[in-house]
Amino acid sequence: MSLLWLLASAALAASKAHPRFSAASGHCGAEPNCVSSLDPRQGRHMEPWSYEGTRAEALARLEKLLRHEFGARVYPGGVDYLHAEFRSLVLRMINDVEFYLPIDKPVIHFRSSSRVGVWDFGRNRRRMTMLGEKFVEQAPERKKTFQFPAPY
Repeated sequence: MSLLWLLASAALAASKAHPRFSAASGHCGAEPNCVSSLDPRQGRHMEPWSYEGTRAEALARLEKLLRHEFGARVYPGGVDYLHAEFRSLVLRMINDVEFYLPIDKPVIHFRSSSRVGVWDFGRNRRRMTMLGEKFVEQAPERKKTFQFPAPY
C-alpha cells in the first residue's frame, strides 16, 4: 500500500513539475521564489536577453552554455523552447529554468523558479543574471556584411 502511495505522489509531483513555458504562461506564481521576463510585477520581472543571428543559433548556444553549468540537466523542447533543472549541491533542491524564443523577435524570454519552498533568497535572480552575462560573452563575432573595395 505504501509503495502505491509513493508512486502516486511521485506521478503527481512530476505532472506539476514543469508545464511548458510560453508567452501566455510566463508569469510567476504567488511565492517570491521566481523571476520571469514575462512577469511585469516588481521584484519578479527581469529583462529578456537579445541575440543576433538565427533563433536556431541562439538556442544551440544557450543549450551549450547550460550543459556546462554545474548541477544542470538540459531538456530540449523543440525550435522555440528549452528547459533546464538546476539541483542545489547541499539540499538537492530543484530549480526549473525555462527559455522561450518567440518567432517574431530576436529575444529569449525566461522563467526561473524553485519547485518547492517559498523563499529562494534571490538565487533565481542571481542565476539568471549570471547566465545572461555568460550568454552575451559567448556571442560569436559577426562578420561584416559590407566590404570596402580594394584600393587601385
